[in-house]
Amino acid sequence: MNSPALRDYLDAAVPFRPARTEPGGPRRVRVARTLFTCGLAAEVLNAIGAPPETGSTYRLVNVHNPQRALHCAGDLHRWTCEPGREHHPAPGINWAGAALICAHLGARLPRVDEWVCFASNNDPSRHYPWGNDPPSDTLANFGEHQGGTTPVGRFPATDLGLFDVAGNLDEWCGDADTRNPFERVVKGGAWSKDAHHLAISCHRSKWARLGTTTIGLRPVWDD
Repeated sequence: MNSPALRDYLDAAVPFRPARTEPGGPRRVRVARTLFTCGLAAEVLNAIGAPPETGSTYRLVNVHNPQRALHCAGDLHRWTCEPGREHHPAPGINWAGAALICAHLGARLPRVDEWVCFASNNDPSRHYPWGNDPPSDTLANFGEHQGGTTPVGRFPATDLGLFDVAGNLDEWCGDADTRNPFERVVKGGAWSKDAHHLAISCHRSKWARLGTTTIGLRPVWDD
């Protein structure tokens, strides 16, 4: 059974119809209002029975980084969140882990074209999710201004009602990089990235098996 916090997260998803999509045309989706948080990630990892990560490699969650937020310990191998980071976005989850969490929620990772549409609210002239004003430390968490992630919802929402579309953590997308099938596209910029990563048009790719301190996830649901 989902916790009240997870039910609230699901219920808060924002209905949206992308104007420009890949073959099949626009279709209505619901977009998570915030990045998926550490507290919710621990809950879902336990719900799906994600095993502890052992040895020098990992399957879903990078537990080897000193800045990790998720831990799995104890005789029952329960996933927990670092105290005080329950409302921070969840880093360290690789692409497979992000996709598995989304599937458990009946969701999926957004395609790049969908992400661009909801980040811009279907406005192709918009440079950043908040508009065309240059980035500042009052608009987003980027450029080491905060020294790490911040609780979701601390910075202003877009006019669609989405938080941290730029900054805090990059977001895994469903698309493979066209130049390297082992990498997946990430969008949005992160707490440690320069301002140019916040632009809607900017994207980078990351090895899908890698869980880093700068990438999280935002589920979308097909309606």
